[in-house]
Amino acid sequence: MKRFTLYGSPHSLPTYKVALMLKLSGAPFSFRYVSFQKGMHKTPEFAALSRWGQVPVLVDDGRVYLQSAAIVEHLAETLGRFQGRDPAARQKVREWMYWDVDALFPSVFNCYGVQLSQRGLLPIDVEPAIAAYHRQRAETALSVLDSHLAHRNYLCADEPTIVDLFCYGDIAFAEICAFELDRWSNVDAWARRVTALNGFEAPFALLAMENAEFT
Repeated sequence: MKRFTLYGSPHSLPTYKVALMLKLSGAPFSFRYVSFQKGMHKTPEFAALSRWGQVPVLVDDGRVYLQSAAIVEHLAETLGRFQGRDPAARQKVREWMYWDVDALFPSVFNCYGVQLSQRGLLPIDVEPAIAAYHRQRAETALSVLDSHLAHRNYLCADEPTIVDLFCYGDIAFAEICAFELDRWSNVDAWARRVTALNGFEAPFALLAMENAEFT
């Protein structure tokens, strides 16, 4: 049996972030798909794992971990990977991770929701002005990221840390939403460095539905 079991959805940016951390750390895991369309997140079995009915959920040797930022911090400490070399670097990592949760993730997540709606995969209708607002917020966050990466290879250290993997999870979905990364050349170069890491897989390759178990 694999030590790690990841509950989530291929359409969930936070699920991909945890999966990418596991993959790049060389930690095999089982993936269990939680379909929100089918109401799987409301079942008693899933409620027993996730107090908020959200994904991702990571089970590590029987213990449950919630919230993607907290999960990847746990994995970094447990696996000894992508932590940052010293306390100062690790503090910067936390700050940028919380920035991501506040600025980059919600804007890209909402843009992806708009795209799913346009493809008929979500039962919502987003007004054009609201869609434009989400896209503008994402572009602003990308510009912040681009400025920070102007003279560095990675966000907080000379080597990749969990925040590079974490933020890249949003960038991958921004590309799916047809953001042209060459408008932000530093982000584009940084993303290429992340995708060149040994073991890297894109979202729907890493969380392929045919490899998933259903809860």
